[in-house]
Amino acid sequence: MSNGRRGKKSGMGLGPSNGSAAPRGIILIVVASVLGVLLLWKGIDGPTSDVASSSSSSPTTTVTETESGAEEGVEGEGGESDLLDITGDPTTTTTTTLFPPTPPAEVQVLVANGSGISGGAGTVTDMLIPKGYTTLPAANAILTGVSGIYFRTGMSQEARVIQEYLAPDYPNVLMQIPDGGLEVPDSTADRVEQADVVIILGSDGVILAE
Repeated sequence: MSNGRRGKKSGMGLGPSNGSAAPRGIILIVVASVLGVLLLWKGIDGPTSDVASSSSSSPTTTVTETESGAEEGVEGEGGESDLLDITGDPTTTTTTTLFPPTPPAEVQVLVANGSGISGGAGTVTDMLIPKGYTTLPAANAILTGVSGIYFRTGMSQEARVIQEYLAPDYPNVLMQIPDGGLEVPDSTADRVEQADVVIILGSDGVILAE
């Protein structure tokens, strides 16, 4: 009877108890899960880091445009900016300011008659006086079929005002006095020298008609 008892006690001492086996199994499962999560995270994070590193090492180019559309700068590798040397501004406008015409009282005008119409130069002179022009005594010109309003250098605007008054539909009558002067009778030459604007009446009736 004593041998049977010893065998029973010996068998119970050699095998693991149910109470200690359960916690060990839970611990193993937890450790395995943690290792699996770590390995999975490593596998995902590794390529992403490589891509980010590769992307950061590649040069980037940034072009900035101003309001006018001109390229302002280019940013290359290392973040340095090279400014482009661009001349000219498409939005820039050029404004030309003309000086106002000389007051009529400061403009000496001579009317010379080459139209063949008697008293024609006096008639046109009388038309200019109320406008405030300083008129020289009417004179004769060589007979011509072409009327003209001749001006000295710097008096083109003043001549234009007279043309718009006497012959508004004929801007082509405006001409600059040539370097050699105008061909007029000797009795008229002195007055031509004094005048800023010389009006020669022709038979075309542009300035004075019969």
